[in-house]
Order: sequence, then C-alpha cells, then structure tokens
Amino acid sequence: MATLVDVSQEMARFSLDRGLVNSANYSLAEQQSRQNGKLLYDVLVHAGYVSDEKVKESLSHYLDLPPAPMAILEDFSSHYADVIPRNYVIDNRIIPFAADDKEISVAISEPSALRGISSAKLITGKKIVANVISPLEMQRLLDVIASQQATDPALALQISGTPLSGSVNSTAIQMKDALKPKKKGGNLFGEKASKASSLAVGSKNATGTAAAPQEDQGGQIILFVNALIFDAVQKGASDIHIELYKDVAALRYRIDGVLQERKELKDFLFSNYSAVTTRIKIMASLDISEKRLPQDGAIVTALPNNRDIDLRVSVLPTVYGERIVMRILDREGVSFDLDHLGFPEKEYKQLTDAIDASQGMVLVTGPTGSGKSTTLYGALRRLNKPDINILTAEDPVEFTVDGIGQVQIRDDIGLTFSQALRSFLRQDPEVILVGEIRDKDTADISIKAALTGHLVLSTLHANDAISTIVRLVNMGIPGYLIGAALTLVVAQRLARKICPHCKHEHAGNHEALLLDLGFSPAEAKTTKPYIGAGCDKCNNTGYKGRMGIYEVLHINDKLRAAIINNEPATTLREIALHDGFRPIQEIGRAMIQDGVLTIHEFQRNLIFN
Repeated sequence: MATLVDVSQEMARFSLDRGLVNSANYSLAEQQSRQNGKLLYDVLVHAGYVSDEKVKESLSHYLDLPPAPMAILEDFSSHYADVIPRNYVIDNRIIPFAADDKEISVAISEPSALRGISSAKLITGKKIVANVISPLEMQRLLDVIASQQATDPALALQISGTPLSGSVNSTAIQMKDALKPKKKGGNLFGEKASKASSLAVGSKNATGTAAAPQEDQGGQIILFVNALIFDAVQKGASDIHIELYKDVAALRYRIDGVLQERKELKDFLFSNYSAVTTRIKIMASLDISEKRLPQDGAIVTALPNNRDIDLRVSVLPTVYGERIVMRILDREGVSFDLDHLGFPEKEYKQLTDAIDASQGMVLVTGPTGSGKSTTLYGALRRLNKPDINILTAEDPVEFTVDGIGQVQIRDDIGLTFSQALRSFLRQDPEVILVGEIRDKDTADISIKAALTGHLVLSTLHANDAISTIVRLVNMGIPGYLIGAALTLVVAQRLARKICPHCKHEHAGNHEALLLDLGFSPAEAKTTKPYIGAGCDKCNNTGYKGRMGIYEVLHINDKLRAAIINNEPATTLREIALHDGFRPIQEIGRAMIQDGVLTIHEFQRNLIFN
C-alpha cells in the first residue's frame, strides 16, 4: 500500500519527467516541502509550478487511458464504492464510479495504481475498466469516501489492513458469508456439504480438472481460500503448505507435527494456482506483482463462530511458481496454563519454583515445533500481574498478551535481540523474555540481566538439558557466569497421542526393540506397547492430538559448582542423575509403559545423539 508521501513523490517525479515542470522550480518545491512539511506534489501545484489538469492530460496520454467522465467529479456519489471493499479502494487509490453485471469502471490518478487493477478483478470477478483523474481530484474523492465510512459504521467493510508487527500488515476477513453453500451436494474438499464449509465446484475443463468458471473465478477463488483456512483449522492443522510442481499442485496440512496431503484438492488447485496464490497475497497485504523475491505477511481471520485465527504467510518463489506456507496461530486452540501442559508433578514444581523466583535464568530448549513458545507463554501467564513489569523481545510476536510489553525484533533496521535487551534494562523490568539466544552478545546481556535482579526466560536450540549448558560454553560464555545465572533448563518434545477411539495393544513380540530403547530386560518382557488402528476420528492415522514430553534440569549447588569448574558434560549428567534428574528418554519409556506413547513416536522424537 502506497502512502500519500509515496504517491506525491511519484507524481512530482512524473511531472518532471514529462516536462510539466522545469528543474529549477522542482528544486524550489523540494526545498519548500522540506521546510513546511507539505507534500511535494501539493507544493508544485499550489505554487503554480505545475497544473493539476495538465498532469491528468499527460497521464491519460502516457497510460493510453481515457479521462474519467466529468460527471463523477461534479456530482460524485460513493454508491459504487461498495462494489470493491472500501479499505481496498482507499489503500490502493482505485475508485469505482460505474458498474454492471460484467464490468466495473474505476478512476486512477497515478501509474502505480495499475498494480491494484488485477487484484480488484480477482476480488470482484469482473472486468475492470480504468479511467484517469488528477491526483488532487483523487484525493478529494477519497476524502469523501473516508468521511462517509467514518460516520457510518455500516460501511466498515470486511477487508481492512492494520499494522501487526514491524512492517507486516494484517487483514481481517469475515468468512461466515463466504462459506455458505452455493448448491447442495459435495464441496471442493470431497466432503458432504455443511453449513460452514460448502463450496460449489466449477465445470470440468478439457483436461478433466476442476476449474472455476471464468465468469465467476474471483468469487470461487475467494470461497476456496476461505474454506481452505477454515477446513485446516477444523482439522487441527498448524501449517498449510501450497506448492506447485511441473504437472501437479500439492496441498498439505501439518497435523500433530506430520504433513498430510489433501489429494482431493490438487486438480482444482493446479488449474487455479495463480489465482489462489494471488488471493492469499492480497489477504496478507503482499505485493502481488512481485514474484521473484520471498515475501512475508500476516492475516487475521474471523471464523464463522467469531473465533479469531492469526496466520503467518511465507511466500517463496520456486522454479515452477510461488510456494506458500501459512502458519496457523490459534489463540483459543492453545492452552497457556502451565498446569495443562502435561508436566509430571515433580518437574512441574521445579519449573514453577524457578519462575516464581525474583531472579535467575530459565531456558527452554528443543527443536523447532516442540512447543517452546507455548511453555514460555505459560510462564508469562503465571507471572502476569499488575505489580510485575514484563518485557518480551520476540521474532515474531506470535500471541499478544495484555499487560506485557512485547517488542517485535527487526534485524533489518538494527533492532536485534541484544539491542532490545539493552533498552529493556532501562525500562525497570522484573521479568524479561528473550525469544531466542542466537549469539554471544545476546547470551552475555541475558546472563548479566539474570545476575542483576531480573528473571530472564529464553529459548536455545539444543538436544537436551545438559547440552544447553555445553552450547552456552561453546558460545564463549564463561562457566562461572553460567553457573551463577542459570537456575533451570527445560528440554522438551511434542509427540502424537494414540487415538483413544481406535487404541489397541500392539501385536507381536517387541522385546528386542524395547531393549534397544533402553528398557531393562525385566521391563522389556512385561511392557505391552499400544498403537492406534486408524479411524474416522483420527483421519486414519492412529493418532489424535499431541502431548509434551519434558525433562527438567534444576541447577542445584553441586551442579552449579561443576559448571563453574568447567566439568565435562558426562560429569554434569552423572551429578544430575545422582540427584534425581530424569532424562527425557526415561520419561518417554514410562509413557510407553503407561500405554500413551507408541514405539514409533519414541523413535521419532526421543532418539538423538
């Protein structure tokens, strides 16, 4: 979305390039604009250096587009503004002034507005006919539309952009009406039509794939994308993957940590791939004309049950087309209560004791997607009280929390984790959360903060709790600082739960395999593993939902002394085990014995060097 400053600069430069103003007057106008803070194009016109009417004539000739009828300028009615969402009209400076069943006539006032024409065509499903007005005429009409929208709440339309974090825009969309069935029967998802997610399928094309009808492609694509998001949320997906290859398109959901393909949608997606990706980019306020560079955006979606869902959108250009991954951040679908995350009783008490302390450092470690952020947000929720000042540095800010100062890291402008931490220390905090310790500088400041009366929470990429200490040492942090600051380390994994609806004993002799997993001979003989057979409730996977597996390393005096003395990892582990520390594999073996974890999930999540 171009700002008024951007548009003013564009048309001022256009005027200079087209010979409508000479260089001397242009330089004078630039000087005046800097002095009085007015827009450069406005200065050029009001000083008499350029004629707004001449700019319109030149633009019409340059773009080979007709001037808009004078009638819309003399007696403008915003009646037709509703044919395109009003915020889209204002943001993209495209004003509809006439419409019928097949086409919409719009007014534009600068070359860059042409980028929004194709998007408007996709949004409305109609042909867009562009006409030219002058920049000042455009601003007058936009002011009329904006004033009517401000005074009439009913005109607050469904698509609106608001800053989310950093330079990323979010788009609020209402799916309730879009997801109503158009006709009885099946939908694009190969399921029986329901009130919430039914879609009409277009006629088959020459290749036998489902293509949206040309005259209604825009509407069909909007319905498809909206229902796609709703379907993924209903199925408990954490990510949506949309990919294009030479002769096929793929749509996959990541459910319970594992990608699952939606094969019934690949033909429709392949036939309409460009339109689908364009629609998603519009929703995420991305540049639809940029197909060569990666882009990141965000969408805020209101589902039919008034449930808000955030989506982080990543667009990556590949040899066959743009690949899109949408991360679903479901506020209501995630519990941030520590006592609901599945910590064993002993480990839970160790964790709560550490985060209830007035100072120290608590680190959560594990691979990407292991639930580290959920654990940290659970700790923040426990600590979030009026008498505690909490500041967080995150990349990105996944969930906003009232009562907490959250900062979005922006490496591109120099707002790094370390820079944010330095500023935090001047903000009088009790609790500091650092999204991730990535380098020595961030680790240094975090440890010093923990040593000077602050509680510091952060994450680190390491396989287990003991490895976390080794990782800090390898970063160049002295052992005496680690030992003095560190109070607790949580290492965690997320494993799939056995579906309770089709759970049964795993047939066969698994004694040798259990021995390989670390069971004693006696345990291997008596343990009866369970699996899920697969049913409608779990999409025939045998798994339903996920659970956390946690190891918690409490830094006691013995362990602290060993860290300060730079003892090797093997010695640290021996001391921890002697004092009751339970490694994550031991906890996983107990879960197999309890019949809640499969052998396969143990192997997938808990076997590492």
